Amino acid sequence: MQKVITSVPNRLVDSEGNVYGSIRQLAKAIHVCRERITSQINRQGYFKHSGVVYTPIDVQINTAAVQQNQPVTVQPPREDEDEYQEFLKAKQVQQQPFQVYKFKQFTHKKGHRYAVALFSDAHIEETVKPESVNFLNEYNIKIAEKRIETYFTNLAACLDKDEADELIFASLGDTISGYIHSELEQTNQMTPLEATLKAQSLIYSGLKYLCENPNLTKLKKIRFIGIVGNHSRTSKKIQHNNGYKMSYEWLMYQNIKKQCELTNLPIEFYIPESELAIVNTVDNKTFIFAHGFQIKGGTGNICGIYPALNRLCLKYSKVFKQDRLFIGHFHSSVNTPNAVVNGSIIGYNAFALSQGLERERVQQSYLLFDTEFKDELLNRHIYCD
Repeated sequence: MQKVITSVPNRLVDSEGNVYGSIRQLAKAIHVCRERITSQINRQGYFKHSGVVYTPIDVQINTAAVQQNQPVTVQPPREDEDEYQEFLKAKQVQQQPFQVYKFKQFTHKKGHRYAVALFSDAHIEETVKPESVNFLNEYNIKIAEKRIETYFTNLAACLDKDEADELIFASLGDTISGYIHSELEQTNQMTPLEATLKAQSLIYSGLKYLCENPNLTKLKKIRFIGIVGNHSRTSKKIQHNNGYKMSYEWLMYQNIKKQCELTNLPIEFYIPESELAIVNTVDNKTFIFAHGFQIKGGTGNICGIYPALNRLCLKYSKVFKQDRLFIGHFHSSVNTPNAVVNGSIIGYNAFALSQGLERERVQQSYLLFDTEFKDELLNRHIYCD
């Protein structure tokens, strides 16, 4: 701290801790007129110049020390003492060097890792013209093929990176659009039967790619879950008792299963004859897989799907005590502690535009679990564009 001049009124201290005996001395030191300093202090209580703040303080000086040419001790008055001490502490902290910690590398113990990959709402034969959605998307058979190919290659990359031991591959329906609306009869590129044959070839090819991928040496088991959607039905309305019998997708899953058996692909199939697939995992979790048409509406209100999704989880929990519910149908990715809603492969279409629904990137959900952890290890999106 600099030496303090004789004690006179209007002493000031700057933000560096230097004390000035008077406004006159400060004006002389920084080459500013006294009137400017006085005017600003009277107006706002302090004077600021070149980034430095000067504050009035009634400084008490040890005059004997000054006369004996000894270091000057500045004693702020009692009412300013706390603020002044805080200033000194802050300045002291500022001058302290950073303390650098040395972190030891730690790797969590790896248990049995299994991934849940969702596949739904491809609507492969449906057409989305760019003009119908203000050029926000385009979709046709060729684009569907490319997106499904991208999905399986990205899925293989995830399984390789995560060193997954097991894959639960859940096809949640609406792989085709079918003829459930007259508009689809007019605009689809294929009939439901043609689309079914195309879809089963694409899914089988993806599964074969996973089984024969040389990078997936740690992947020992694949479980296939086949759920029928509402678009693949042959009936006018959804039928609950025998809905699987009235679905092109149920036939498609059976064909994929037989082809995998013929080619010796090591895949375990579960194609339920109900709307739900109840799956138990190696760490005693219970998962429910469904298409999602069990939720009526829910996207048009201010809270979106969340209230209806929570209600459905609570209803199922009374019977199945499930840990997580997985659905598709809504073409929007949602992840809550109780449920996962899958995105879509078709992406934004004219219906979504007319309803004012949110547009999201074309994606499917992927979750990784480890038996050493209570909940999922991670969840991510598999992008298909």
